[in-house]
Amino acid sequence: MVSPGSSDDHSTDPSSEPRLTRRRLLQGAAAGLALGSSGLLAACGGGGETSSAPPAGSTGGAAPAASTAAAAGPTRGGRLRVGMVGGGASETLDPNLAVSSVDTARTLTIFDLLVSMDPDLTPRMELAESMEPNADASEWTIKLRSGVTWHDGKPFTADDVIYTLRRIGGPKSTSGGVPAIRPVDLDNLKKVDDLTLQVPLKFPIGDLASSLVFYPLVMVQDGATDFSKPAGTGPFMVDTFKPGEGSLFKRNPNYWKEGKPYLDELEMQSIPDAQARYNAVLTGQVDGIEQLSFAQAKEQKSKGEIQVLEGDGPQIVPMLMAADLKPFTDNRVRQAFRLMADRQALLDGAQLGFGQVGNDLQGQGMKWYNDSLPQRAQDVEQAKSLLKAAGAEGLEVTLYSSTLAAGMVESATIFAEQAKQAGVKVTVDNGPADTYYTDKYLKVSFGQTNWPPIPIPLFITESLTKDAFYNETHWHRPDFDKLVQEALGELDEAKAKDKWFEVQKILYDEGGYLIWASTPWLDGLAKNVNGLVPSKFFPWGNWDFGGVWLA
Repeated sequence: MVSPGSSDDHSTDPSSEPRLTRRRLLQGAAAGLALGSSGLLAACGGGGETSSAPPAGSTGGAAPAASTAAAAGPTRGGRLRVGMVGGGASETLDPNLAVSSVDTARTLTIFDLLVSMDPDLTPRMELAESMEPNADASEWTIKLRSGVTWHDGKPFTADDVIYTLRRIGGPKSTSGGVPAIRPVDLDNLKKVDDLTLQVPLKFPIGDLASSLVFYPLVMVQDGATDFSKPAGTGPFMVDTFKPGEGSLFKRNPNYWKEGKPYLDELEMQSIPDAQARYNAVLTGQVDGIEQLSFAQAKEQKSKGEIQVLEGDGPQIVPMLMAADLKPFTDNRVRQAFRLMADRQALLDGAQLGFGQVGNDLQGQGMKWYNDSLPQRAQDVEQAKSLLKAAGAEGLEVTLYSSTLAAGMVESATIFAEQAKQAGVKVTVDNGPADTYYTDKYLKVSFGQTNWPPIPIPLFITESLTKDAFYNETHWHRPDFDKLVQEALGELDEAKAKDKWFEVQKILYDEGGYLIWASTPWLDGLAKNVNGLVPSKFFPWGNWDFGGVWLA
């Protein structure tokens, strides 16, 4: 397994690292699903309404109650203190090497994307002002926003974009942005002028913007190699950074989003233990935390001691069946397993009712999601009939699981009980979280996985096509690949929708995923924290610290 990038090696270039691993792609992206990671508990800092807040390491008082100031609109100043899961000594400020949740948060604090995702999962232009394709979508012209400057005062230009794309897409890159950059013809990127570039593709893509919203695709400065204290274009500038402990950021006075950020300072503290994070926000040692457990969120929904920010998005912890390994070579068996699942019971038992019931397709609520298909429900008798027809009565299988993600082993255990109703014995193998994606992953016939809310075309190309990095269900269909390529290159929105719906109908009828529910982001905020809109895409309103203000 590739080890995460260390901030001690500030000149690390992702293009010099081994091939992208599942861990590097998903650990940071799906960190909101994880139950914890290694690291050192940081001392808890103070807070206040002005820039004279106590320094990092001091002890704060109780969190203030909500005040009438909230109704008056944004106020300026103060330091926001956030308790994060942390990634230990491996934490980094290099966005292309980010793997932990706190790395992701820092990335979107220091840097900006060409295109970001709104809370409702609608792509929005950020550093890019527009993106226009040629006639067959084999090349795109990107015009950049004018007047954007880096933290060191240099202007943001097309040179920065070209450098970033080539850095992410290098032949040995381990950046989580590699899948999105793979279609780009990096050698032939062309600068038209300071604010315009042409992006040729290896094959047509009709919706380029949607593929650029993932956090590893933030723009870095042309030629940047030292990320000990990087210059970004984002709302906050790096002041101090101690891997595994915490970081402090200062307001960017020249941020291109007029009036933002409202805060003077932002402090992130690495607190790996879930209960310690929870206690920290309850006692006012921090102003907010990420990753409330389902139990903690349910408790606070009732008690109301803190705010629960619930981003009910399409991240998933599905079960997977390998279509080329017995007993799942027979589609009747795959369908029977999907019909064994009582999805609401899985949702209630594994996630305490948080989230939405799934329908065996990824990307619920995202662009191109096929919402025309009937909701699949438990049908034990039909499952038995399919198993009998497939000669698979009295089936015994092992479900490879782990505590890697919240609700994973819990859902496996509940499903094993549900399968008994259809005469199937499911044995749950709870594998180690730290080696889950390097031990049996991609080799088992029946297992579990986790995915963040990434655009549907990207998910399909990276998990279900011939050249997919993570073909978890061992899905190999030339006719399917051809349809996916047609859907990718379709510029007509109506035709593209029809093709993506057809792609998903095939998966619904014959695929190897059992997607029983979506999993929300759950953050805990003190009552004086304002300005965040729950995002379906990532925690903390898609890490929108620039919009936060303190009452």
